Amino acid sequence: MVGCASHTADIPPGATPAVRATPDTKQAAAIVRTASVLKGAPYKWGGYSPETGFDCSGLIWFVYHQHGINLPRMSWQQFGVGTAIHKSEIRPGDLVFYKVNKSGKTLHVGIVTDRGTFIHAPSSGKQVMESNLNLQYWKRHYIGARRVF
Repeated sequence: MVGCASHTADIPPGATPAVRATPDTKQAAAIVRTASVLKGAPYKWGGYSPETGFDCSGLIWFVYHQHGINLPRMSWQQFGVGTAIHKSEIRPGDLVFYKVNKSGKTLHVGIVTDRGTFIHAPSSGKQVMESNLNLQYWKRHYIGARRVF
């Protein structure tokens, strides 16, 4: 089974920013710490808690919810919130999005750290992990980033 529980043929038409705020470095650091603590949690398609495991969008939903930020549950919906940011402006706590399967129907999401990496729930049989943003695989599949706080 492929990564996220949120499959879509395309990014939703008219996906516009729903939340706008200035970045808060303390909040970003707290979000990254929460995500880091969850590394090693099992992958579970449709999962959104440490008890049951996480899919990619469930991990994002859970982490941000712990900090009082209510995001949609599905990755394609998460791609429509916050402010779109250029790849060169990505900061810790931002969300990065990738199309990860051959047909381009699966939207994958992770949380950027301060180490040039992102934390995500990759796919069945794996665990929440940290991956390098600069790996060719991720560069090739990158489609955008969002800032939601």
